Amino acid sequence: MTKAQLNFLDIREESGTMENVKETKNKGVAFDVILRPATADSPPVVHHQSSPTVERPLSQQDIDRKLKEAQERRLSLEASKLQSITKEKERVQEVNQKAQELSEAFSKDAEKKLAEKMETFEENKRAQELAKQEKLKEHERHAQEVRKKRQSQPPDDSKSSN
Repeated sequence: MTKAQLNFLDIREESGTMENVKETKNKGVAFDVILRPATADSPPVVHHQSSPTVERPLSQQDIDRKLKEAQERRLSLEASKLQSITKEKERVQEVNQKAQELSEAFSKDAEKKLAEKMETFEENKRAQELAKQEKLKEHERHAQEVRKKRQSQPPDDSKSSN
């Protein structure tokens, strides 16, 4: 950037050194340029310490009490784990049972539909066979009528004389 592009708006001086310069480009965008890093003059961060622990001698009763409490915590944790495992197993069994019920329902439905299709097929087959038999009977009746007509008509001599 050239000096023509920069417009120095604010220069602050603290103890004789420049800390911050605010610059603006031609289009009015402002940004800060830090000329010097943060100084060590800032106050140090104070870490709060917890109160000092006073060690007192542990009696046998305290040790036994703490061991008993630890054992109770272990048993409680184990019981809660067993309870959660039992709930999970029950949930898995319910899901499996539901899946099996759905599968059985699907199988029954499919079997029912197949039986209906087979029944429809058999009915159609019987109907077709009956229709063919009826057609054959009708054809046989017609053939009988034609034979009777031929027998009742006198034979043509004109055909045989040629």
